[in-house]
Amino acid sequence: MKYKLLSLCLLSAGVNAAPFDTCPSKAFLVQGNTAAIYGVNLVSGAYTEFAPNVGTNNKLNGFGFNLHDRYLYGWDYSRKDIGRVGNDYTLEPLTTVGFPDTNFYVGDVAIHENAYYVYRKGSSYGLYRVSLDESSNDYLQATRVINGGDLNLNIFDMAFAPNGEAGMAYSVDSNGNLHRINAITGSSTVLGNVGQSGTFGAVYFDVDNNFYISRNQDGHIYQVNIEDPADTQLFAYGPSSGSNDGARCATAPIIDESEDPTMDYGDAPESYGTSLAENGARHVAGDLYFGDGVSAEHLPKAQDDDDGVSFVTSIETGYDALISFTLSTNGYVNAWVDWNQDGEFQSSERIINELSGVAGENRVLIPVPVDALEGNTWARFRVSNNQDIAPTGGVDNGEVEDIAVSVVASSLIESSTAWQTAAFEDLWPQKGDYDFNDVVVRYRATTGQIGNQIVQYKVEGALVAVGAGYHNAFALRFKDIARNHVNESQIKLTIDGVEAQNSPLEANRNEAIAVIFANTREMVPTQEGCKFFRTEEGCSDIQRAPIPFELTLPLSTTYSASVATLDKLDPFIFAVNGHYHGPYVDSNNGRGWEVHLKNQTPTEAFDSSYLDQGDDTSSTNGYFQTGTGLPWALIIDTDWQHPKERVDMSIAYPQFAEFASSAGQNNVTWFENPVANYQYTISSASQN
Repeated sequence: MKYKLLSLCLLSAGVNAAPFDTCPSKAFLVQGNTAAIYGVNLVSGAYTEFAPNVGTNNKLNGFGFNLHDRYLYGWDYSRKDIGRVGNDYTLEPLTTVGFPDTNFYVGDVAIHENAYYVYRKGSSYGLYRVSLDESSNDYLQATRVINGGDLNLNIFDMAFAPNGEAGMAYSVDSNGNLHRINAITGSSTVLGNVGQSGTFGAVYFDVDNNFYISRNQDGHIYQVNIEDPADTQLFAYGPSSGSNDGARCATAPIIDESEDPTMDYGDAPESYGTSLAENGARHVAGDLYFGDGVSAEHLPKAQDDDDGVSFVTSIETGYDALISFTLSTNGYVNAWVDWNQDGEFQSSERIINELSGVAGENRVLIPVPVDALEGNTWARFRVSNNQDIAPTGGVDNGEVEDIAVSVVASSLIESSTAWQTAAFEDLWPQKGDYDFNDVVVRYRATTGQIGNQIVQYKVEGALVAVGAGYHNAFALRFKDIARNHVNESQIKLTIDGVEAQNSPLEANRNEAIAVIFANTREMVPTQEGCKFFRTEEGCSDIQRAPIPFELTLPLSTTYSASVATLDKLDPFIFAVNGHYHGPYVDSNNGRGWEVHLKNQTPTEAFDSSYLDQGDDTSSTNGYFQTGTGLPWALIIDTDWQHPKERVDMSIAYPQFAEFASSAGQNNVTWFENPVANYQYTISSASQN
């Protein structure tokens, strides 16, 4: 290990620079391969350059503020030694003894003692202490507390806490683990995970023992509760950098009320995140604002200058509301409304998302959810130069306007079908075993109507049986409803209690087609000795219950109730690409193969070359039927027990063939007259 000779002389023109006059509220940030120092307002993330160059031709890292002499200390890469910075922001080199011949990038000045600590992992390095007390016999002498093999942390900065046990420093590693480091003993403890990862090159404390970490990659500043690391929140949007290190006077509040106010806060009740204590929405007041101007304040208080945003129309559930806002200059606008009146702005309640607003008046139509609660609530509008911001946290420009609004409940009329069963035979265009249990789905459809306009569909049901060796998808076509008239961002599909992460709407379609089960064969649970799902003898145990689903499909453009009728809902199956589906189907064009109800036109994705093969006579008799009128799909408007595996429908239900060939004129109650023991028995409790 290489050691340096002890020298107390200072080696730069900045010798004897004066210390800082006070304990500053701003944080210090040093960046760049040629060190530059910035002042960072942790409240807003705003930063100001204090010095473009501190007098070194290299990095300055391991930055810390010394409460005992009010100097900044850091590790000077150009000399592989420490230096200090006074109020002229010029580096004074110091010469120490006892450090290894390397550079350190993690460090801070202790609060409980006049000493500087630096750390580098690796058994040849570690955690070092160097005295900064000029009256001490060990002034500028470095001693190793613990080697970096025993204290092996992937951290990039550390900060001493002002309150609590003496000698405790904190840091967050690249995986988001919060570490408490005992600088006296060299031990460390993992306190939990903050839920964020990255390079946290600048970390700070304030007088209230709040811990702040700044991520190099995007400049996001997070506030960490060291007693409960899971309680970590995005606090402000600061500067990003490839090289970052921070220091702060840890006994100072983060707002200096002796200075002129600079921040604009919201006016909504505290639960929405308004005050600084609740990480309220806040902006540095400048030249970007709503309306005619913006006032700065130290703390949130009701202002009469929130004049730039208004709702032009009433806010009525199920309808679009028109919003008008004026901007002083171009900026990004984000907005939220507390639709469920729970006192918080949820991410799902964002009504304007990263809108590029222009100077002057802007108008935006926003859909009001059908299930929004009637009554008084709050809306929050934020404009800034930051494109993507949350409803809370600090931003270094722009304005926040909170508006009390009133939601009027429209009279939503719901109309629904009875419970129905859709059953499919998947050997089309061949008649095959004709057991109608290849895909069996029980469902009920509901429309939501305001006035004479349909505003949403809801379909609930369950996959009851899969007696197919082929891979089939089950879908619902909302006939005559344009895909681009669906509010796709608000679609919700839940299968067996789990919400689908992707939209169920088929891409590149003109009509709205929702794929409920993308592959029914892969959806169903397997059971030893049972090849299929709920179609065979001895395979009806409770673990093989129907698989429930629920689809909510809101419309962005409403339809007349005479157009969007429930009888136009078209359940169908199609083949899954890449799987063998019989001799008539190209496995690379499975999506082109569909089975619909008798006389139902196929979708735009259908390949008409599949028609009129095998037993199909679509061109002469009508879609999806044989020469004798037998279909490949059925809807039964009552409880129904499908045939067992490989039991022909005409055997299980002898009156069915006559019903089908007569186009439904004869034997209309065929499903009430089964032959015993040919049906798969389903208890009524398991159907719904």
